[in-house]
Amino acid sequence: MGRTITGALIGMVCTLIFYFIPAVNAIAPLLGGLLAGYYADGGFEGGLKSGVLMTIFMIIPGFLLGGVLGAVLREAPVLGGFVVASAFVITIIIVAHTAITGIIGSVIGALLASRKAV
Repeated sequence: MGRTITGALIGMVCTLIFYFIPAVNAIAPLLGGLLAGYYADGGFEGGLKSGVLMTIFMIIPGFLLGGVLGAVLREAPVLGGFVVASAFVITIIIVAHTAITGIIGSVIGALLASRKAV
């Protein structure tokens, strides 16, 4: 379980870094998931666990940042409600994208790690 958690943290950090690279940011969760699953090295089940953990680790800062932005701008007359609603919707979309492609990448990475030569 220790390698799974460490792999998920590695995948999360790599995904965050890849999100800042312009040509790579669309597949950032896939690349982060590949690294997470490869490090976890538990076959299909280990890859699935590390992908789900990576998603959970990515959800927490996303909703915290969206909540802070919404709380700060909530009292603005017209813009406040729009910002709160759009921050929530954009966070859901980004988390869904990260979850789906990150879990797929993590499973592929774990399967590749299980096939490597000893």
